[in-house]
Amino acid sequence: MSQTKSNIALGIAAAALALSLYNQVFTQSQSHSEPAIAVLQDSAHHVSNTDALSKAQISQSHLDLGAMDKNALIERIEYLEERILDIENRAFSSTPSVDGMEEVILAVLEEKERKDKAQNREDNPVYGFYEDLPKDYDLKLKTDPEFAMKVSQDLRSKVLDESLSPTERLSAMGQLQMNMYILNRTQGEMFDYETVDAVLEISRNSQDEKLKVQALEVVAHTPVVDTRIAKSLQDIIEKEPNKYMKTMAAEGLIGQYYQSGESSPELKQQLASDILDLYNNSNSSEAQLVMQRLISDDELLEQIRRDAGR
Repeated sequence: MSQTKSNIALGIAAAALALSLYNQVFTQSQSHSEPAIAVLQDSAHHVSNTDALSKAQISQSHLDLGAMDKNALIERIEYLEERILDIENRAFSSTPSVDGMEEVILAVLEEKERKDKAQNREDNPVYGFYEDLPKDYDLKLKTDPEFAMKVSQDLRSKVLDESLSPTERLSAMGQLQMNMYILNRTQGEMFDYETVDAVLEISRNSQDEKLKVQALEVVAHTPVVDTRIAKSLQDIIEKEPNKYMKTMAAEGLIGQYYQSGESSPELKQQLASDILDLYNNSNSSEAQLVMQRLISDDELLEQIRRDAGR
């Protein structure tokens, strides 16, 4: 009878270990669930944990523990203990360290930043250079003349280099124009009619509508004032079928007029006259409508007329 009680006690211990193994599996690693469940299923043929802790009774549907060899129960317990220890070791070894977690997080953030930059370049290729500028770029331009000159020379060369892609050339022009604004210069040896005309050629010849528009936007906002630029803008207003590009060219032409200022009274008079011709042009109703929308202020219209001498 004492042998039977001993076996039952060992059986209860085996059942408790089996339950512990079950808990280890489902609280530490889902990936180890199948082997542990197999162990539990195997143990169920030998040990009944139903009401064993409270009454130490064995169900008739399970193996009689009283008839089970004591050594077999001890072996079962040792096996379950080894399985629990193995699962704990695996769970511990697969848990990343604090340093490892930090590296993973940094890698994720770096990948997100890389994707964001790539998306920004795709959405706005002309000004994609912003993503790669160092934080002290503005200050270095202002405080290091040699650096400013070198950067401007390189950018101008890229704008004029027809072997480069239109996107690369436009990006170089966008950065060159930004540099001139930072340095408070409207024109100079690196930023002149030649560079603006190169961008106009891209707008005229590109098959990519997005690049055509972006190239014209660069020209329309250029601080370089030149009669040849004004003439090209007038041609776009009169001949370009795209209404947005017509409007952008008209804004550029009015910008040329404003920027001519008192330094070039003859140019200002000519530009004022050209603007009035487009404003009153009944031969091109679309061009006329664009100019009339932009010059909706009566005071501005009167100023243009005075400057034109009319």
